[in-house]
Amino acid sequence: MCTGIVLRNGGDSLVIAKENERKKEYLKGYIYSVRKAQRLKEQIEELRSQQMFPSANLDGMPQGNAHSDLSGYIAKLDALIVQLEAEKETAIRKYNEIYNQVQLMQDETEKEVLERRYLLGDSWWRIAVKMNYAESNIYKIHGAALLHFQMTEHDSL
Repeated sequence: MCTGIVLRNGGDSLVIAKENERKKEYLKGYIYSVRKAQRLKEQIEELRSQQMFPSANLDGMPQGNAHSDLSGYIAKLDALIVQLEAEKETAIRKYNEIYNQVQLMQDETEKEVLERRYLLGDSWWRIAVKMNYAESNIYKIHGAALLHFQMTEHDSL
């Protein structure tokens, strides 16, 4: 279902542009989720590193014995691990949703552009090279693919 303000001259293009932006945000959901999971992994690594090598903390603040009470460390670590697992599940769910919706499209070239951009995270240049097209053609194919891409009914609400 398309929502937006329709103006008399060129109003349809405004509606299409807004709808395409919504589709792009939906398609980017998997990559966003993967990036969030990566940041959580980095936080876990940093927390573990600080616990294992407390003298490496160079923030200028006095440090107590970091090994005396592990309860705070364990609580933080557990919370981060729970967040990471939840984000991994979200990423898998989003990947499957997006992949399945892309597979419903008719044009194989449009499918490939969307898969490479939003599921593999390829740059425009890399997509052009892999598909043996000029980068300007990839933009055109992407625009057509967005017009033909249909979000699931619960995602378009």
